[in-house]
Amino acid sequence: MFRNHHPTSSSSLPVLERLPAPLRVLLLSSLACTPSDPDEGPDTAAGDTTTASSTTADPTTGADESSESTTTGGGGVTTGGNTDDGETGADDTSTGDTGELPVCPLPDQFSWTSSGPLAEPSSPPGHDFRSLKDFTVVRWEDQYIVYATAFDASSSWTGVHMTFDDWPDMATAPQTWLGPLTLGATVAPQLMYFEPDDVWVLSYQWGFKYATSTEPNDPDSWTTPSPLLIGDPTQGSGGTGPIDQTIICDDTDCYIFFAGDNGHIYRGSMPIGDFPGAFSNTESIMSEGQFDLFEGVEVYAVRGSDQYLMIVEAIGGGGRYFRAFTSNDLGGDFTAMPMASSEATPFAGGNNVTFMGNEWTDDISHGDLVRVDPSQRKEIDTCNLQFLYQGRDPSVNGDYGLLPYRPGVLTLTN
Repeated sequence: MFRNHHPTSSSSLPVLERLPAPLRVLLLSSLACTPSDPDEGPDTAAGDTTTASSTTADPTTGADESSESTTTGGGGVTTGGNTDDGETGADDTSTGDTGELPVCPLPDQFSWTSSGPLAEPSSPPGHDFRSLKDFTVVRWEDQYIVYATAFDASSSWTGVHMTFDDWPDMATAPQTWLGPLTLGATVAPQLMYFEPDDVWVLSYQWGFKYATSTEPNDPDSWTTPSPLLIGDPTQGSGGTGPIDQTIICDDTDCYIFFAGDNGHIYRGSMPIGDFPGAFSNTESIMSEGQFDLFEGVEVYAVRGSDQYLMIVEAIGGGGRYFRAFTSNDLGGDFTAMPMASSEATPFAGGNNVTFMGNEWTDDISHGDLVRVDPSQRKEIDTCNLQFLYQGRDPSVNGDYGLLPYRPGVLTLTN
């Protein structure tokens, strides 16, 4: 996250647009995963946005959004899945036992379309925010909740919170600065709803910590942070120390995964009944070259299957990109996906992303897949997969903190 070394657009459906909204949603849902007749919603413009040195075309997500809600747990948390329509084209789809939503298998290879920059950093009085990055995002109560890192040129790294209805609204969403609040500088945050305790958990760095709240949209509602990690398995291996933590749970255990900017991915676990708390048994579970397993690790459950998907940010000759790994056990081995784990054929990177407008970034960097379930299971819907990531104007170089990272959203097209 902190070290700097160094294309199919969606089409609109004018006939569907003229149908009544309920009929259109029903029809789109029935077609969402049909390989022979892939369905796309009309493009939605996010408005004119600018990077530090150039103006981009109106970014579009190429997706209509409809959500289907279910209630999870005693807290009444609505886990409305993001069902933005795009070309799914997935084979062997079925409704399975997950309700009315279709199930799409995890693709062997990925292709995406990208919006333009969705928002600019908004500086509070007396401050100079230069970047907006390291996003965590959940869909809750028909809104996106985003916590992110910002770099303040007048001080250092800090954090912000945003809430908005749809991607185009991110440009005008108020950005609440977290620095003066109880949370403080929430760098590289991760947000999830922990069902067993009916509480939301926000974890972040430096020095891994976590806080809890029953109102994730109220940045002033979080408890005093507590330690998330005891010990440091990265010592003696170079890099930055523990960085970019993420947490996911199965039915019996909760796991923490993190990187170290040193070619290692680390993991620890605890019984689900002991979470939230501090992990103390972390160790390296994967090791490659420094730039091959760099940072930005995330782990998700694939809805309708027994698979888990891990993505890790890497540094290539043409910019930052993500590699993908899978496992059937959070505590087991993760295996690289053959066609989604190199710069030539990445999970997400310059070689499989098409821009809807100007190609405004070479980097597909630290972000979060939009989850169909905000809970500790971290389920993603591969029929309607989107990825909120950070990109930047490649013509601007220099100090890492001053690089103009901005949010963009990828939509899976295969």
